[in-house]
Amino acid sequence: MKNEKPLQKFHVKLVKSTVNRFDEVLEQGLKVSEYDIKAGWGFSGKLYVSPPKQTPPTWLTFVQSGIKKPLKEIANSTNAAVLVVRRKGRMFAFTFGHGRNLLRLSALVSDFGLKTALNCLQHNSLRSLDSFAIEGQTVHTRTQASRAGGIELFGINIGKDILRAVTGTPRKNVPLVGISGTESTLVVSTRTDFPGLRKLCDDLLGFYQKRTYKDHFSWVDNVRKVKDPTLLDKLHETLIEELKLGSKGNVIFSPPEPVDWGDIRCFDYTHNRNINDLEPQIDNYLKKKELAELTEDDVKKDKVFVYCGGDAEPAFSWSIYSCLSLETTTSSKNYLLSSGDWFEIDRGFAKIIDNTLASIPIAKTKLPKLLVDKNGKFEAEGIYNARVARDEPSMALLDKKFARCRSTSSPIEPCDLFTKDGEFVHVKHKKGGSSDLSHLFAQGRISAEALMNDENFRRDIRSHLSKKPALQKTIPLLKPTSGDYKIVFAILGAKDPKELPFFSKLNFVRIYEALTSLGFNVAILGVTT
Repeated sequence: MKNEKPLQKFHVKLVKSTVNRFDEVLEQGLKVSEYDIKAGWGFSGKLYVSPPKQTPPTWLTFVQSGIKKPLKEIANSTNAAVLVVRRKGRMFAFTFGHGRNLLRLSALVSDFGLKTALNCLQHNSLRSLDSFAIEGQTVHTRTQASRAGGIELFGINIGKDILRAVTGTPRKNVPLVGISGTESTLVVSTRTDFPGLRKLCDDLLGFYQKRTYKDHFSWVDNVRKVKDPTLLDKLHETLIEELKLGSKGNVIFSPPEPVDWGDIRCFDYTHNRNINDLEPQIDNYLKKKELAELTEDDVKKDKVFVYCGGDAEPAFSWSIYSCLSLETTTSSKNYLLSSGDWFEIDRGFAKIIDNTLASIPIAKTKLPKLLVDKNGKFEAEGIYNARVARDEPSMALLDKKFARCRSTSSPIEPCDLFTKDGEFVHVKHKKGGSSDLSHLFAQGRISAEALMNDENFRRDIRSHLSKKPALQKTIPLLKPTSGDYKIVFAILGAKDPKELPFFSKLNFVRIYEALTSLGFNVAILGVTT
C-alpha cells in the first residue's frame, strides 16, 4: 500500500518503575555517546551508542602464516545501541545490535517478554518454545514446529517444566505482525515509524498488564518468581554460603540459556581471564576471590565470558549470578534459583504433589538396613546391592548388568535387584541429591517401557537370570502383562518419601503417573540404618 508504514522489528524491555533516570538503565562505567530525541511526539528519551569495536579474528595469524600475500582489512566489527523511551511514567529500552550488553539487568522487569507474548498470542499458533526442566540439573530445551500448533504439540510437562520463551501469531485484536517473548525481552514486528513508538509503548504496557494468558497458560504460575526484598535477602545469604563451598556445595554452575555448543570455543571469568574452560567451572571462577568477602553484588557484577569461533573478543557474556542454580527450603516453602531468578513453588501446586506422593504405596519388599562404618560413612550402593542379593536367594543382582534397549543409545540396567515376586527394585542413595534421584526415576521408567516393548531387552534380562530359573520364568519372551510387575524405588538413607527435595518428589510423582498409566504397580521404600 502506498501510505503503509515500514515493517520494523524491535527488541523491547520494560524498565522497573523504581528506575527514574535514563542512564540508570545502563551498566555503570560504560563509554557511550548520548543523543536526545526530538520533542513533540508525546514521549521523551535518549539514545545511547557504544563505540564500535574492531578486532582481528584469532584465526588471522594462523591463516596469514600459510599464504604469500598479507591479508588486508580483516576485522570483526560489533555495534551496540539502546533507545530508552519514557511514556506515561514508564520507561522502555529498545536494543539494537549488541545493545543488550549495555543494559543493567536488575533495572528490567524480568517477566515482561514472556507474559506479554502469552497475553498477545493465539494459544494454538505456537511455533517455538524454550523451557527448562526442574530437576537436579537445569536442562534447557528448545522446540520448534514446522507448522503452528497448541502447547500439546511441544511435549511440555506442565508439572515440572518452566516456560522460558514462546513464539507465535498475535491475536486478531493485537496490532502486531509477529511476536515472541523470552523472560524480560519482547520481540515484535509491527508497521510503524519513530513517532509511532508512542502508541507501541502504550499497547505493550497494556498487554503486559492483562491476564489473558490464564485462559490457556495458567500453569506457568505453578512456579513463580520471588519479589519480596526481605525474602530475597535471606535466599541470597543461603546462596552465598553454598557458593563458598565451590564444587563441594549444592550450587550448580551452567549456562542460563540454550546454547550452540558447536559454536562455543571456551569460557572465562571476571578477574580470571584466559582460563579457557570448555564448560563453566565454579572453582575456576572462585580461584581469585576472597571467599570470606564474597557478596551477592560480586556474583551479580562478575561475568562469564563466552568465546565463539575464532573471535578474540567474547561473543557475549552472562552474569555469574544468572548461571547459578540452587534448590533450597525456607520457612517450609520451596525455592529454586535458575537463570538469575528465584522461584517459589505455588502452595496449592505443592500440596497436590504432596497429596499424590502420600497416596503412593510403601513397598513391602524386605530389604536390610543400610550399614555405616565406624567413621560414620554410609555403605556404598553397589556394596549394599551385592550384599542384599548374596543374603537373599530369592533376589537376583542386576546392578551393573546391562540389557539392550531400542529407546536408548546404549544398554541400560533393568534394575538393581529383581525379586521372585516380579519386583524391579531401583536403588539410589539420598545423599546423591536431586540429580541422582532424577536418574533413578528415569531409569525406572525407561526400564519398564522397554520391558513391555522390546523383546531384546527381555531376552537380555532372561540371560542375566539364567542361574535362577525360577526368576527367569517371570520374564517371558512374548510381551508380558504390566500388572504382573511392580516397580520399586528404594531410597537409601531416607526414612520417608516426604524427606526428599521437593523437585525430586515432583519428578517421582510424574514418573509414578506415567508408569501406572501403563498398568504397572509402583511403590517407594525408604531404607535407613
